[in-house]
Amino acid sequence: MNDIGDVSGRKLDLATRAAWLYYIDGATQDEIATQFDISRQSAQRLIALAVSERLIEFRIQSPVAECAALAQRLRARHGLAICEVVPSGLHDPLASVGLAAAQILETQFGQRSSGVFGFSTGRTLLRMAREIPARARPDLRLVSIVGNAARDGCVSPFEIAMRLADKIGAKCYPLQLPVAAVSAEQCAMLKKQPAYETIRELVESARAIYVGVSDVNWGGPLQQDRFVDEAEMGSLIEGGAIGEIAAWPFDKNGRILSNDYTSRLPGFRPDLLARIVPVVGVAAGARKVAALRAALKGDLLRGLITDEQTALALIEND
Repeated sequence: MNDIGDVSGRKLDLATRAAWLYYIDGATQDEIATQFDISRQSAQRLIALAVSERLIEFRIQSPVAECAALAQRLRARHGLAICEVVPSGLHDPLASVGLAAAQILETQFGQRSSGVFGFSTGRTLLRMAREIPARARPDLRLVSIVGNAARDGCVSPFEIAMRLADKIGAKCYPLQLPVAAVSAEQCAMLKKQPAYETIRELVESARAIYVGVSDVNWGGPLQQDRFVDEAEMGSLIEGGAIGEIAAWPFDKNGRILSNDYTSRLPGFRPDLLARIVPVVGVAAGARKVAALRAALKGDLLRGLITDEQTALALIEND
């Protein structure tokens, strides 16, 4: 087993050297092949291995003019403190948005201000967390604004605060509660726990809170992740829900719904949070446009990180 590990380690070292020569030194694949005394195809595979194993990082150093212009229009129109628009990806629309969010978050990590950051759950936020370098940050405190368990007790695979805290060695304060309680009475009891007040104080002092923004529709994240059943989803749609942030549904005007479902949510309301801390939406895609438009209209967001196609749709249909 040790021999296998040694071989694997040497291959990764070689892949790192090849990637450095290719991306930093500007060497061609033929030149790398000659230097390493391997075939051109082998050199190509080493560079691909370095990318797949995340041995190198890509950072966008200059904004694309069209994207910068769109960001400025959205910022001015909706009074956003943070707005970043990135080119739309051809294959994975979440990749570029996740990377852009990671760059902004990483910059905030180094600023001299509150060391508390809040997160909801979500697939795009997970991409963001994966792009954050694994550098030790014991000075930071990461907190969840939404429960992390489905109705069957299964913890969400898209829980961000714990994943990111584990990666960078930060202190973590997860909201270890169901996304939706069984009843309004149970929800009230859960919110009386001492740890809940500690998390509330952290959330309200956060430097920023990063949230996913999703549509409310059949097969959407709320239903797909088993946070609501079929009857509840039908009731939300019938009640005018068009999107959700941290499991809180809102209508086309960005107003949080008031119903039996919302009375059972122990997580923190995005409309109340946006009044005291910067809530940054990280989302892209055609399915998200209506929800994003409503969230912006209702002042649920103070920041937005999205891609060019989504930004164009928001501008054109606003």
